[in-house]
Amino acid sequence: MGGSRSYSANPSDYKLLEEVGYGASATVYRAIYIPFNDVVAIKCLDLDRCNSNLDDIRREAQTMSLIDHPNVIRAYCSFVVDRSLWVVMPFMSEGSCLHLMKIAYPEGFEEPAIGSILKETLKALDYLHRQGHIHRDVKAGNILLDNNGTVKLADFGVSACMFDSGDRQRSRNTFVGTPCW
Repeated sequence: MGGSRSYSANPSDYKLLEEVGYGASATVYRAIYIPFNDVVAIKCLDLDRCNSNLDDIRREAQTMSLIDHPNVIRAYCSFVVDRSLWVVMPFMSEGSCLHLMKIAYPEGFEEPAIGSILKETLKALDYLHRQGHIHRDVKAGNILLDNNGTVKLADFGVSACMFDSGDRQRSRNTFVGTPCW
């Protein structure tokens, strides 16, 4: 993780290198945090194309910044640049399990690897549930790996809080996320 390092909310402190992932309303870049010469990932959420309202986006960024578990992606910081919200987080060099299966394991991972990945993912889910969060989009594309074999669960875009009331509580009884996962 970033340890006790503090990352700035100044976009000129970051150099975007290349796109490493994308979704309906966000693109993820590998970047350099210039003051530390540290490789990071920056998730750029297009605020104009987001299906979520600003409160949902703010909630995701806040959830990510408060996370303190080795198997859950934590945001170092977040800030608005033009019409995008930049969320700075650790760079997971091996990418998602989905990406790895597509490029190197077209028949799927072997059972011992699956067991190891799922064990770490379940630790992440246990932590989130104990903190009152429901992820609601666990899938291969949201399970990230680095070159040390560290497993981290990412993407809180459709998460819900178990302790909320009203509309968010009712939303927990709805289907969201990715079908078949």
